[in-house]
Amino acid sequence: MAPKSYDSPSIYGWGQCTTQTFLNGSNQKGYAGYDGDIKENDLIELIINSEISNIKLINHRSTKRYQIPIDASKSPFPWKLSVNLVNINDRVRIVR
Repeated sequence: MAPKSYDSPSIYGWGQCTTQTFLNGSNQKGYAGYDGDIKENDLIELIINSEISNIKLINHRSTKRYQIPIDASKSPFPWKLSVNLVNINDRVRIVR
């Protein structure tokens, strides 16, 4: 647990209900067309591909897909997953 974990130079990912897209801990609003269209009860799939150094977000309701390339020099292995849950019933399930 860390305040403002998204500020880390190794953070990559997306914000909920905003156009926040984090690359190297820097907010690149709307990167690759990300519009933050995430609503209550959405099923969001996050695919982490360490072989080609990218992460992908898929929203099953809207069918929107987004991808972020990871700079391995700024985010060396082993990668760590950081999830900020902000709403009361938010939950994460990790599947393989």
